[in-house]
Amino acid sequence: MQTSTSSADQAAACEPLVRQLDGIVACVYLDPETSGYRRARPGLQRLLEDVRAGRIDIVVAESLDRLARDPEDVSWLGKKLRYDRVQLHTVSEGHIDEIKLAVAGLLGALFLKGLIEKTRRGLQAVVLSGRFAGGLVYGYRKVVRLDGKGNVICGLREIDEAQAAVVERIFRDFAAGRSAGQIATALNEERVPSPRGGEWNASTIRGDPKKLVGILNNPLYRGQMVWNRREWRKNPDSDARERRYRLRDPSDWIRIEASTLRIIDDTVWDAVQAELARRARPTSAGEVAGRRRQRHLLSGLIKCATCGSSYVISGKDYNRCAGHKERGTCSNRLSVRKSVIEPAALAAIRDDLLTDEHARVFVDEFRREAKRLARQQVQRDEGTRERLAEVATELTNLERNMLAGVLSPTLTRLLGEREAEKADLQARLATTPAPTPLAIMPPAPVLMEQFAARVANLYASLDAEESRTEAAGIVAQLIDRITIHPHGADGPEAEVEASAGVLLRFAMNENSRRPGGDGGCSIAVVAGTGFEPVTFRL
Repeated sequence: MQTSTSSADQAAACEPLVRQLDGIVACVYLDPETSGYRRARPGLQRLLEDVRAGRIDIVVAESLDRLARDPEDVSWLGKKLRYDRVQLHTVSEGHIDEIKLAVAGLLGALFLKGLIEKTRRGLQAVVLSGRFAGGLVYGYRKVVRLDGKGNVICGLREIDEAQAAVVERIFRDFAAGRSAGQIATALNEERVPSPRGGEWNASTIRGDPKKLVGILNNPLYRGQMVWNRREWRKNPDSDARERRYRLRDPSDWIRIEASTLRIIDDTVWDAVQAELARRARPTSAGEVAGRRRQRHLLSGLIKCATCGSSYVISGKDYNRCAGHKERGTCSNRLSVRKSVIEPAALAAIRDDLLTDEHARVFVDEFRREAKRLARQQVQRDEGTRERLAEVATELTNLERNMLAGVLSPTLTRLLGEREAEKADLQARLATTPAPTPLAIMPPAPVLMEQFAARVANLYASLDAEESRTEAAGIVAQLIDRITIHPHGADGPEAEVEASAGVLLRFAMNENSRRPGGDGGCSIAVVAGTGFEPVTFRL
């Protein structure tokens, strides 16, 4: 941030020294408004070229730190000048020999360390005062305000209403199930400028939650300013300052509340963070709720009967076995059209996968299991009360012995143990919840009616652009797998499997599997006579 004439002023300061050395100026090398830490400065590079070409025999500078500040650069420059037998003189230090070069390198390192510390302290003071120490964040604009001396106060921000509306839209859409790519596409189609004025991309929106970068992860939108998260490092192989994104320990982060800059309320913020975590969580075999949002309606559900591999997208409207397409290890060459298998799978959910018999068995099992759990809780409480009564009797007997004068170390130890057990039993009874009333389960015919109504709503949601993504996620939860048989009895066939328990919880508005499976009420069956899978021709 030096003035543009600073380099010229330094050159003018060298002229008396040139005359004192009885020299003639061969060339003047200037690097205005450029840091002395940069080795690739144009003026310095021209100087070294002339040194190698033998055009000069003395280099004159105002001070050594005008040529280099980094200790390694000082040593490097000294070696180059000595190799070409060129002397170095400065106005401040006079003739520079090897000892002065070593001292200058040490002083430069100390200066650099002090400068870094002073800069960080200054930036920290700015942040602690509630002002910004960095660049402009999307959704805000700079505020020009003067202090008592008439100087501009740096780092002041206020909400930009137009951009804030875009931020709110991004959060709402992502919480509703849309992907970062879909949101970016919509914004680009509407020609909404991105933070840098160009087109939006998914990484700008999603970013990286661990590094708190990206629209969806920036805590400033919920009214919290976080500073000192990352450190910048200079690449020793170049002059570029590269972002390594080495995060500092969270205990070193500085968090400042900035309620006047809040754009997103806590409810929406929490919903988005939960959605980010859900999509990032890896899928386990028994947890359908952990699946990421599906890019296509049946992504990850279609399997090959020949090798067990998943069917993957191949072209615009086809799915093929990954074992054959990507690895060449499967003989199944059958391609399945999305426009055929998707409506067929949905029809299987609607018409075939759940029967009246499934609903009846599920209701009976549910009620039987609910009664067993309630009975188990009552028996557990009764056992605790019985033991508490026994301990109370034992304590009474021990106290009578003490009153009768019978006292021994064993008696004292037993008394202490029984008192502790009594307190534990009483605490256990005090914290035991009241017996859970038997859950209300509607009759099987009512469940089937509810299921039909919810499937109809699912169809309507799939047809609506704003709800299709969320509806596709529900379909992915309802279907366990679709197996493609290339050589069925009557030609290629697809077999659709699902859990009756999942389908019936969907009817009761419980759309996802519970952690640990379906518990005692699980009915892992497939539709059809004898609980066989639903099969249709392709």
